[in-house]
Amino acid sequence: MAGLLNDTFNSTPVLVILVLVIVWRLSAAFRRKSVLESLPVPSGAEFVWGHEKQVFMNEPGQAYRKWKSELGLTYRIKAAFGAPDILVLSDPVSIAYILQKKIYDYHHSRVVRPRVARLLGKGLGWVEGEAEHKRMRRLVSPSLSPENVKSMSSDVRVAALEVVDQFVSHVQSGAEKPVNILDWTSKATLNVIGRVAFLHDFQAGNSPEAKQILGGRRRSVSRAAKYAGFLTLMLLRRFPILNDLPIAAIQSQGLAKVAIQTGVARELIRRNQDIVKNGDTKASKDLLSRLLVAHAAGDISEEELYEQISTFIVSGHETTTQTLGFTIYELSRHPEIQAKLREELAAVKGEPTYDDFQARLPYLEAVLRETLRLYPGLPYIERVATVPDSIPLGEPVKLSNGEVVSQIPVLPGQVVVIPCIAIHRMDSVWEDPDVFRPERWLKDLPASEKLCSGWANTLAFSDGPRNCVGYRLAIFQYKVILTYLLERLKFGDAGMDITLKIASSLQAWVKDRPELGGCLPVNVDLL
Repeated sequence: MAGLLNDTFNSTPVLVILVLVIVWRLSAAFRRKSVLESLPVPSGAEFVWGHEKQVFMNEPGQAYRKWKSELGLTYRIKAAFGAPDILVLSDPVSIAYILQKKIYDYHHSRVVRPRVARLLGKGLGWVEGEAEHKRMRRLVSPSLSPENVKSMSSDVRVAALEVVDQFVSHVQSGAEKPVNILDWTSKATLNVIGRVAFLHDFQAGNSPEAKQILGGRRRSVSRAAKYAGFLTLMLLRRFPILNDLPIAAIQSQGLAKVAIQTGVARELIRRNQDIVKNGDTKASKDLLSRLLVAHAAGDISEEELYEQISTFIVSGHETTTQTLGFTIYELSRHPEIQAKLREELAAVKGEPTYDDFQARLPYLEAVLRETLRLYPGLPYIERVATVPDSIPLGEPVKLSNGEVVSQIPVLPGQVVVIPCIAIHRMDSVWEDPDVFRPERWLKDLPASEKLCSGWANTLAFSDGPRNCVGYRLAIFQYKVILTYLLERLKFGDAGMDITLKIASSLQAWVKDRPELGGCLPVNVDLL
């Protein structure tokens, strides 16, 4: 069976798919009509794929932007393989309602939750239910508080500088151009998270376990961004039982997590057992110490301990890796922005302090915000209603029968998609939305009712009780690493255009060079 399904993912047997869809279409005639059927729906739905193939075949967000311009902020799309219609929300009022007020009634979908477990582990990002989520969040959030992140300053700098020093030496040695900047940003962020959260030295990304983690993640990204990855997700939405079968296209998503749990996590726990027994970790503030103390006290199981370690190692470096990469790519294409940012950093007397990074470097902050606006790590948020609900709208929607409504009733099982990357690039909100222009953040922003309520009016870290618990550390390490890089290196345009893809997070691929996998090419020279 598993072999047959592997062949299915690789060769796309249209006949089998068509039979499944025809059976569903025939049964649909006898089912009660959807309560959402009067919402606007885009044209061009395919018999097998609905609208979902259009989402995949276009760059992330492009299909949603087109449909928003045609239909408004709220509409439905047809799902693949005859699955129920998907509700698409770009309305700030609706988004805030779900993410802030009712998030515990909207769980990860049956596509997303197993994928989170494979990619990250069954940790904070995977757990559902208010009580259980709050229990886990209380466990880890103190180690990521503003005060504790500030106390990590010296360790963040040391870990970042180790990688930057190696990068500079690499450039000095006459390395070939262009460089895939992700090779270096991934080493830097992994080195930082290892040191400050787990008291572990990844040797500037060169230790055997670091290579295993980064290599596993690279392989899973390459597979997920291909057509087989799309087909996998579509089948999982319709047939979630496939999650439990040994299918290569699915199980490859967990390569990095497996590397962590069978390697570095085991070593971290073994190495610190004596410390826990002696009670020495009780005064420590790092994440590992808190997890070990909780485990020793019986507050979390051994399985939960492993899952939390893998969750925070992967999530703690992956999105910041991409954000740094996209920033450097844009700076390489906009030398005037790079020069202006370098000038601001050079004006600081001595090395920028934690407080400098928080409030005294406005252009650096603007560059970060503009990067996250254009390139949010999570392009889409997909949730499913678990209770009957009525979602309020800021902008009423006209139904097919002519009625205008300001609320959308949903039933349990209703899938909701929030297309973050499309929302960040709406031309009804942002002037020249596809242009990298940090200056937009240094003047008056668009009207507040048009903006999301997340960090910096974006959904880069989600929003509400389930926002990214480590966003402060992510922002700080981003600024430290970028500062060190700009102090010693200059980045130039490699003349290679990229296309965006989704492989759990937003990834860049070089156009017409799929063999390179995830890649952000830039030319690098000594300053």
